[in-house]
Parts: sequence; structure tokens; C-alpha cells
Amino acid sequence: MRMKTILNISTFIFVVLTTSCTKGITDWNIDGKNASDVPAYTLFTTGQKALVDAYNSSSVSVAPFRVLAQEWTENTYIQEAQYNFSDYNANAGWWQRLYGTSTPNGGTTVNPGVLSNLEAAKKKFALDISDPAVMRNNRIIADILEVFTYHLLVGTYGDIPYSQAENNTIPYPKYDDAKTIWTDLLLRLDTCISGLNETANSLGAADQVYNGNTAAWKKFAATLKLKMALLLADADFATASAKALEAVNTGIFSSNDDDAVMHYDPSSVTNANPLWQGLVNSGRHDFVPSNLLVNIMSDWNDPRLALYFTKDSHGEYSGGVPGAGNGYGIFSDFSPAMQTPDYPGVLLSYVQTEFLLAEAVERGIPVGGTAASHYNNAIVASIRYWGGTEADANEYLLQPAVAYATATGNWQQKLGYQKWIANYNMNWDSWSDIRRLGHPNLDVVNPPIGAKGQLPLRFTYPANESGSNAINWQDAVNKIPGGKDVVGAKLFWMK
Repeated sequence: MRMKTILNISTFIFVVLTTSCTKGITDWNIDGKNASDVPAYTLFTTGQKALVDAYNSSSVSVAPFRVLAQEWTENTYIQEAQYNFSDYNANAGWWQRLYGTSTPNGGTTVNPGVLSNLEAAKKKFALDISDPAVMRNNRIIADILEVFTYHLLVGTYGDIPYSQAENNTIPYPKYDDAKTIWTDLLLRLDTCISGLNETANSLGAADQVYNGNTAAWKKFAATLKLKMALLLADADFATASAKALEAVNTGIFSSNDDDAVMHYDPSSVTNANPLWQGLVNSGRHDFVPSNLLVNIMSDWNDPRLALYFTKDSHGEYSGGVPGAGNGYGIFSDFSPAMQTPDYPGVLLSYVQTEFLLAEAVERGIPVGGTAASHYNNAIVASIRYWGGTEADANEYLLQPAVAYATATGNWQQKLGYQKWIANYNMNWDSWSDIRRLGHPNLDVVNPPIGAKGQLPLRFTYPANESGSNAINWQDAVNKIPGGKDVVGAKLFWMK
């Protein structure tokens, strides 16, 4: 696993930011509802950390995606493993964490909200920073993180409040069309990429991911653009192909050193990794590795097995059954490294990038290389990231069940299974790629005991939206296929 300079989240340098690639309707007047004495850099770091925290959270009331993807499953409280979200309301928790309020209107900054803090930071940069080039870079970086946040929201719910979501003069924002939002997000990334000034300074220590390195943020934006383009491929291949090629030509992640990583602060409970908070500091034992992931990795002699998990009391690797009351201490546990307070949180990785390039080749997008070469690169990088060796990776790739030429199924199945294994601990993307590529087909190969239907394809809207924003909520529900707010409705980018 790569190392980089570790920044103390709780004692960063306060500096300032600016705008450029925001959606056009955003009002840049200073928001009187937000505390005017909060430094812009404090707001930025709070928003950035809130995003990494939400993406890496193990809380089933916020992000049960590891459970949905069967990389983990539950021990005693098995609702999410059975696709029952009514008890702990993950659909509301995820919405609130990303928007920053119980509903996206009002604009009030509420910790640990992502968009509310980032939006407040962009407005405050104009007051706190005198250098226009620095201010512009800072606001662009904040906007890139907003694009990332919105891609999570659209990819979870479908239509969402967007064009009016941060406008404090509109208390009840409309829900915009999901594909229209996606297209606008891609355009915002284009503007961000062209607007970043690599010769000027930016956020410095307030940026806990790249320490204000604008070249790294440009590469991040291009890689996010590649990811979003491929998510669009089944719905609009022409746009997807064009945007994917543009991203590659801009310059995307080329090694594990490019990963978007936040290193947490072990000296502070609130600034420690959410995994440690949920698995260790809580004193709870709510989760266990899933039997499907452990069994497949065992069958394929995957060198990451010992890096992901510990052995059980019988000296074997074993996982729990999704939907069953598995109990604690019977099966394998998660690796000790993952359960440390300073374990890094990742938003976007080189491993994902190489799998996306393999997919692009299979779809006929001329990004260079072969599907097999990108597939191999992704697997080698994943094994190296987790602490394995290149020799381990090469031996793994020689197996007929793993080698691209001989692995079972079409390209979706080959990439789907290996990306699922490599996506371990990537949370939302673990669930997202299963929904998109169709593999592993959990409804067939390992349906949870007592499942309330098939694998959810989306989250329903938070319950309070039907009360506080009823007209716009109802309009959004009417546009869902079938006219009902259900988890089985397909999003626009799904076949």
C-alpha cells in the first residue's frame, strides 16, 4: 500500500478558495444562514472529510453498500442483508450525509454534510482569499468534489434536486432529470479540467487528499470523467465514447500513487477512519465477511484472501450467509490493517481506472491497449495495493479461471467478478458495478435468506421528502418507471 504525507485533519492550515466550473444557476451571494466567521478552508476540509467519511462508512443507516454487494454481511441485525431499509433508513441517512440537511433546501451547513459545506466554502473563498488564481483553483477543486458527490446521489436515487438544490431563495427545490444532471456534471468536469491552473497554488494543507496539488486534481477529474462516461455507455454510447476518449487524452490515473486517498488522524476519535469507529471503537460486532466472496477467493487461490481476512477458529477462511443470523466469532474477521484508526479512505483508484479501460476496449472505444492487458494491470495493481507481490499477481493470473482468455463468461462476467473482488472496501462502487455489469448475479448465485425481493437497484427517496417537498417529490415519483418509489426501478444508465 502506497504511502504519502500524512496530514493532521484536526490541525490544518486555514486558507481560501474560488469558483469557475459551477452549474450556471448557482447564486454566489454570501449565504446569511451560514456562520460568516467560519473560515473557507474549515468549510472545505469539513466537506471533503464528510465525503470520504460517507463513502467509507460502515454504518447501515448511511452506507450499507458492502452488505448489498455481499462483500460483507450482517451478524445479528440482518435487515439490510435482506433488503429491508425501513428500520435504519439508509435511504435518508445517505441523502442527509451528502446534501448536508434532512432535505437539500435551505442551504444551512450541517455537519457532516458534503454539499452544504463545499458550497459554503466556495462562497466564502471570495472573502478569505485575495489571490484570484488561488481562489479560482480552490473553487474548482471544491466543484470537482461536488460533481463526485452528485454522481453518487444520481447513481443512488435517479432524479434528484440539483439545479435548485443550493439556491437558498428556493425552499422547495425541484427534482431534475437524472440523465440531464449526468450530462451537466460531465460538462462541469470539462470546465474544471480546462480551468485548473497548475502553475498557481491552491488549498495546501486544507486539502486532505492531494495537499493542494492541482495536477493531481486534474488527473482525478479526468479519471472521474472516464468513470462517469462508462456508466453512461448503455444509455448514450456516442457521448460515453467521446467523453471517455477526452478523459484519456487529458491524462488519467496511471499507478496506485495517483489514488485519491485521505489518511486519517489516529490521535482523534472523530477524525479516525469510519471503519475503525464502526468495527472497533463502537465495541460492536455487526458484520462478517460474506461466504460468496470468501469462497470464490478461496477457489481461485486469491493471494488477497489473507490480506482481506483473518482465519476462523478452525484455521480456515469462512464467511457468513447473507440474511442469516451469523453470530460473532464463528467466521473469519476483517484484516487487522483495516481496523486501525489511521487506515486510509479511498475515493477513486488506479485499479478502477484499469478495469474501466478494459471495459472501454470491449465496448469498442479506442482508448488503447487490449481488454486483457488492462484487466491484468488492474489485478496486479490491486494485489500490490493490498500488500501482495507482483509474483503473487502473476501466479494468480496464470490460473484458467482467472486468465482473461479462459475465464468463464462474456466480458461483463469476467470484468464483473474480478472488479467485485478488487472493489473490496470501495463500498458504493461495489454495489454500483454489480448493478451495472450484472455480475456477480447475486439474485442467482447467492440470494440472501429472507430477501425482500431482488437486489435493490436504487434507494427510495427519504420519507420526509414526501411531506416537506411533496409536489416536487410526487413529480419525481411519477417519472419513475411504474410510477412508484421502489428499490427495483432501474436507473437511466441500466439496461
